Amino acid sequence: MTEMDYEKFSAAFGRVCNAFRVKLKPTEAEDLTRTYFRVLEAHLLDDVLLAGKACLGKLRTFPRAADWLAELSTTAAPTCPVDRRHMTVAEIDAHARAALMRYEDEPCGCVDCEDAGVMHRPLRFVPTLVDLYGDEEERAFNPRRGQTEVVGHWAHGEELRRWYVAREAFYALAKKNPYMPRAPLQLVAAGEREPGMEG
Repeated sequence: MTEMDYEKFSAAFGRVCNAFRVKLKPTEAEDLTRTYFRVLEAHLLDDVLLAGKACLGKLRTFPRAADWLAELSTTAAPTCPVDRRHMTVAEIDAHARAALMRYEDEPCGCVDCEDAGVMHRPLRFVPTLVDLYGDEEERAFNPRRGQTEVVGHWAHGEELRRWYVAREAFYALAKKNPYMPRAPLQLVAAGEREPGMEG
């Protein structure tokens, strides 16, 4: 799970607490929820929720974290496809951070951004392409989420300038034709969308 999954996990965890009639003060409930989330975060959200449901059906008392983990151990963990590489820890962390920030960060004052005239524009997290001029995104297995995902990076300089040019062109075209199908993947230059957006 990632931080993006916390809200769904928290709601499900609250239902488990209610089912076992666990009464806690709001701060205690938040602390307990966060503790369980940290213990279980190496697993996929769907698997964690299924394990919680299994605990409800089997246990007579509120499940300890060890009970929840025991239920998870019966589920086969997803494996990396043979044609994919594993994401690095840095890539996984960058992807999770970008998702929390909705793929946008503060403007950058680096030399590349200054030369491209985009020092005042927010940075954008964009897909990493297999080759510079193609439109095929690099994909790799994210072991933290148990799935293959688009690899991304923070665009700077000329790449960031092209992202904004493509976005403005898309919205200008959409404004002229309100009935136009929303297909930004065909309109923007290669690499001009966020990782995770499917084509």
